[in-house]
Amino acid sequence: MKATANLTLDKVREAYEGLSGKASDIVRSLSLAGIALIWLFKAGTPSSPVLEPALLKAAFFIFLALSLDLLQYLVGTFTWHSYFLKKEREKTPPDSKFNAPKWINWPTWTLFWLKAAAMFVAYSYILPFLYQKFIA
Repeated sequence: MKATANLTLDKVREAYEGLSGKASDIVRSLSLAGIALIWLFKAGTPSSPVLEPALLKAAFFIFLALSLDLLQYLVGTFTWHSYFLKKEREKTPPDSKFNAPKWINWPTWTLFWLKAAAMFVAYSYILPFLYQKFIA
């Protein structure tokens, strides 16, 4: 495997930001698909639906992933807006170049990985349920 040459930090950032954005889109799509599957396999009556324990656990982690997704964007918005206001108070010219602090994206990256983990856990309940229902 040959290494990629002539990279800049901007190109690397562009690559991981594009990939993380796509991963977030996939988490949202998997969330909606998981909710649809859970709804499809509910038991009971329309007025009193019942979920199998595995699907109930999956639903919890799907909603956790969606909550973490929203929180990631809210925290990111708050963090970057606060940083913008700080630079504005310092009278930083709009076209000046500067480096943001290294820690500024840590909260959003933490939430990104937590939402991805929550989705993996959700599907660790859904996939065995589907396997047992259709293959076993």
